[in-house]
Amino acid sequence: MIMCAEVIGIEDNRLIVLDKASQQEVAVNTRCLNFNKGDKVKIVYNGIMTRSIPPQICAARIIRMPDNYAEAYLLRYNEILNTMIEGMCSAELTDSISQNFIVQMIPHHKAAIEMSENILKYTDNAELISIAENIVSEQTKSIENMRTALETCSSFANCPCDVRTYQSKLRRITKTMFSEMRKAYSDCCVNCDFIREMIPHHEGAVRMSKNALSFEICPELKPILNAIIVSQEKGIRQMRCLARRLKCR
Repeated sequence: MIMCAEVIGIEDNRLIVLDKASQQEVAVNTRCLNFNKGDKVKIVYNGIMTRSIPPQICAARIIRMPDNYAEAYLLRYNEILNTMIEGMCSAELTDSISQNFIVQMIPHHKAAIEMSENILKYTDNAELISIAENIVSEQTKSIENMRTALETCSSFANCPCDVRTYQSKLRRITKTMFSEMRKAYSDCCVNCDFIREMIPHHEGAVRMSKNALSFEICPELKPILNAIIVSQEKGIRQMRCLARRLKCR
C-alpha cells in the first residue's frame, strides 16, 4: 500500500508522520531517517498497521516528494481536462452519427492518454502503473482504428431526426462526465486523485459508445465501440478495486 504523509517528527529508527488520508499520526519504522520536519513523503508499506498509539507501519520504501508535486499533478490534469472539453465541444458535426462519434471520441481518448502519462510521472504503485500503461496502449490503438475508419464512416449518413436524438443524448452524457471530472475530490494522494478522475472519464466513454450503438452506424465502427465498452468497463472494475485497497475517499 501507499501512504501520502507529512513528516512531523523524527525519533530513533522511525519517523512520525501525519497521514493525509486519515489525518492521524503514524509511526513509520525505517532505517532511512534522512528526512526533515515538513517533508512531504510517499510511503510504500505492506498494508499492515498496528493498533498501538500511534499506530505503526514498516516502510519498504519512502520517497520524498517535491513540495508542489500534488499541485503540479492537478494543474496538468485540469489543463488536459479543459483541452478535452474544448475539443469535444468544438468538433465539427455532420449528418453522420458515425463521424460525429469519432471526432468527439478522439479528443476524449487523447485526454485519457495524457492523464495516464501524467500519473505515471508521480506514482510507483505497480497496479496503477499497469492500469495507466494499458490505457495509453489501448486508447492509442483505438484512435488509430477510428482514424482508419473515419473516411468510410463519414459517408454513412443518418436522418436528421436520429442525428438530433443522438446529439441530445450525447450532450446529457458529456455534461454529467464533465461535471463529475471537474468536481472529483482531490487530496495529497495523486493515486486516488487519478482513480476518482478516470472512473467518470471511462464511464462517459462507455455511455457514449452504447449511445452510438443504439443508432445505425457504419459497420467498421461497431467493433471499435464494442472494444471500448469491454476495455473501459474492465478498467472501471480494476480502478474501483484498487480504490478500496488504497482506501480512497
